[in-house]
Amino acid sequence: MPKENAKYELLLELTGRGSANARLAADIVMVLDVSYSMKGDKLKEMKRAMQFVISKLSPSDRLSVCTFAKDSIKLCGLRVMSPVAKEKVDYMVQNLQVDYYTNISAGLQMALKVLDDRKYTTGRAGAIMLMSDGEQNVDDATKILVDRYPIYTFGFGDEKEIDTKVLGHIASKSKGGTFSVAKLGDLSKLFAPCLAGLLSVLVKDVNLVIKPLLGTVSRREKVKTIIEKVSAGDYEQIVDKETGVVTVSFGDLYQKEIRMVLVFLSLPEIRNDPNKAQVELDSLLSCTYRAESGNSTQTNPVKFRVKRCIAPKMKQTDATKAEIKRVEIVELMKEARTLAEAKNMDAALDKVVEGQNSLGHVVVEALNEESKMVIETLKYEVDEMVKFMQTNETYENKGRCFTYSSEISHDRQRFASRGDVEKIRSYATPRMETCFEQAKEFEKDPSKPVPTVVEDERTEIAADPLATVAPSLDYYLQIAIDALKNLQKVINYKA
Repeated sequence: MPKENAKYELLLELTGRGSANARLAADIVMVLDVSYSMKGDKLKEMKRAMQFVISKLSPSDRLSVCTFAKDSIKLCGLRVMSPVAKEKVDYMVQNLQVDYYTNISAGLQMALKVLDDRKYTTGRAGAIMLMSDGEQNVDDATKILVDRYPIYTFGFGDEKEIDTKVLGHIASKSKGGTFSVAKLGDLSKLFAPCLAGLLSVLVKDVNLVIKPLLGTVSRREKVKTIIEKVSAGDYEQIVDKETGVVTVSFGDLYQKEIRMVLVFLSLPEIRNDPNKAQVELDSLLSCTYRAESGNSTQTNPVKFRVKRCIAPKMKQTDATKAEIKRVEIVELMKEARTLAEAKNMDAALDKVVEGQNSLGHVVVEALNEESKMVIETLKYEVDEMVKFMQTNETYENKGRCFTYSSEISHDRQRFASRGDVEKIRSYATPRMETCFEQAKEFEKDPSKPVPTVVEDERTEIAADPLATVAPSLDYYLQIAIDALKNLQKVINYKA
């Protein structure tokens, strides 16, 4: 098809690459529910889980602890986590007592104020971890503007008692947060992956810029690639209608964390050169971000070329196939959840079964291992949702927590527990897995020392010493390759 409008899919992958010790220092505000429903085993477990969190931090990190019941109390502002400070904060946490009412709004506002009032933010990544076991009954936390920081919410205990709508709303409206769920006995393991992420933030304010370039196809005609759609979850997108430039804002990026971006392209019809058998059109990719220095840095633009010719349509990679299918299934999940919230369970179940059937048509054996894992995990999630969408009762008892958590996790491409902390590990980074295993060992024997984040970094560097220079090597290697390609063109031209 040399002149008709042609459509293509382009899969981009952003990966947090850099040395383990090149991370931003963390400013974490823990917001803890001390309402009356936390009395007994829940309160004991929360205190134990906080011991794990405190033990992981390094002297470059700062921690603040706020509680909420009828009102919010700031146990401490942001404190540098020296050994002495760790003991003091742990002492305050271990002496917490429960009170009446559940005012999530007050706790959230207190945490936001702690981060807003910081004097030093350069080279630091701020975040909030908010845990609750029940429904709010004072004020309304969903009315608070939360888009300044990532807020990670945790529903703890019986799923049907968790205020999923409120916790899910807070996480989804924040700047990159997630909503996780765990049963009694799993709180340390619930906190661990999130904490590992916050202690491995390489860059923040990451923006991906996709810019189509004008190309000449004949003396009388110039055209450029049309970006029809960019699929990047619910991250903010800005589209310049005049230039066609699309900017996607991702917030922060953890070490070895991946963002998949599907770009749907259209090559316009070529009117004035019907005999043109082949057209090549270029676009530029670039990223801006902030690292330790706090200054905005822009990567060197990378040019990608879309070639249209008479040959059949370009074959999709396994990764592209898997990502297209994932996006499709996530949309069906969202539709099913919306129908279930409207108590239209038959229609909700139909949507999930539609996703189940769609996944059943994927020939998993033909995919590579990574893509196969994506499809298999989606199948498990959809199968679970089929169970939860049977009745309104099954949805409210377990399905609501599962679907909200799953939806936000996919939209952010960031790990979150759906209730069973062991089974679904989508988007978990190597550091998260390490921290998760440490939390499991901690639960067996809390008296054993927990490796700090500094010790984790040393272990990673010893295992992969080239990680500190790999990004620079990649950059200069690409320059060398481009130079060789240009040299080859000159040789061919002279020949």
